[in-house]
Amino acid sequence: MKKIWTILLFLALLSVSAQAQDNETKRRSWPVRFVMGVKTFIDSSAVKGVDPNYIGQPKHAWSAELRSAVSYSDLDMVALEREIEEIDYWGINTHSGPTFSVGAWVGYRGYGLGLSKDVIGGHETKTFSIGATGGSYGVNIRYKDYESNTPKVRVKGDFGDGEYYEEMVWETEAPIDISSLFIDAYYMLNHNRFSYAAAYDQSLTQLRSAGSLVVGGMFYQSKVNFSEEANYMLQSMMNHTGRIKFTQGSLGAGYAYNWVPARGWLLSVMAMPMLTLLNHIKFYTYTVEYGDVSKGEKPYVLNYNGSHSYNSNLQLNYDARLSLSYQWKRYYIRAFGHYNRFRFSNDGDHGHTSDWTAYAAFGYRF
Repeated sequence: MKKIWTILLFLALLSVSAQAQDNETKRRSWPVRFVMGVKTFIDSSAVKGVDPNYIGQPKHAWSAELRSAVSYSDLDMVALEREIEEIDYWGINTHSGPTFSVGAWVGYRGYGLGLSKDVIGGHETKTFSIGATGGSYGVNIRYKDYESNTPKVRVKGDFGDGEYYEEMVWETEAPIDISSLFIDAYYMLNHNRFSYAAAYDQSLTQLRSAGSLVVGGMFYQSKVNFSEEANYMLQSMMNHTGRIKFTQGSLGAGYAYNWVPARGWLLSVMAMPMLTLLNHIKFYTYTVEYGDVSKGEKPYVLNYNGSHSYNSNLQLNYDARLSLSYQWKRYYIRAFGHYNRFRFSNDGDHGHTSDWTAYAAFGYRF
């Protein structure tokens, strides 16, 4: 009889406790309920449907990181010479130089906010990035803007006494401004056993080696501006072009593999060829009008001459990523990088841009 009364008393106390917790939940304000709902959704969606033998979720959800990044971008353009018969083409190459930044980040299971600042860099560079990873996807947005006054100019031609080729570094009076926007997204077909988040933000852990086919897309837009009057010689070489805007949309498929050589270690590799389905280029042209200096006129004035655009040929670009990380107790470190290359061409004129970034982070979970 005592045992029965003990059980009934325990059940009554449990019922009162549950009712008190329910009343406490109802008394919470709607912002708190909303945040708690988002927290529950993130916790459950990250591991929904995954194989616990391959993917685990750290006990401590919040984390803080110290981050650093090194990046480099370059631009190369080639224009056929259409006015001077002896010259075949002009080429221009310029780059951002290596840029080093440091920062900090705080977030919940990979979702958070960070701040970074460039501390080393020979060029005027601005960067912005944001990303999100889930159980089966990864999304990244990056923006970069840099200026260069020292393009490398090359010329090839034939002046009657044999082939002529020369390269020179030219310091321009006005800078060339290059800005780029990258948006990429990936979907992992084998997300039950392969974790993109384990490799790139450590919100999950890869317990055993696994690979996955990956499908993805990328939107890329770049603007090159050297339309200042001081750059009229540069514009003449590029067939009177002062600004270029090209937009690309690509789709691709590839493969990613997470290798776990020992407890806590993870090496991840991903490679994805991408076909450009959208490859639109717009040129803004300028003409130079020379003035009479003896009459007090400016030596020359640039006049905007309009724009023309076309769709470039289909191009095969590629996206590659590499990550190495180690986790122990509440701590983790990681280093990863990515590389992108974009090409355009039309009627003999062609060029490419490329961008790579290497990241490193030291994190603590709490």
